[in-house]
Amino acid sequence: MTLNIHPADELAAIREEIKILEEREKTLRDALMNGSDADRDGKQFRAFIQTSTRESIDKPAIVAALGADVVAPFLKKADVKSLKLAKKEAPE
Repeated sequence: MTLNIHPADELAAIREEIKILEEREKTLRDALMNGSDADRDGKQFRAFIQTSTRESIDKPAIVAALGADVVAPFLKKADVKSLKLAKKEAPE
């Protein structure tokens, strides 16, 4: 069955569902991360904790150390479009 719903309204509903699912994901992830090995062993899946190291650049520190003119040629810029939704007031 297809509902006659405006794309903006459907997108808002989907984003709300995603928010609820992400909150549930966080709750489950926290439980698995803080549980024992036995707690991570499900009927169909087993959860593993994998440790890795991530490196990142501290841009303000590099600019402070080397100067903005030295750092500028190495910076990448990209234009980004975002789609924001705003709830409308209920009609009277």
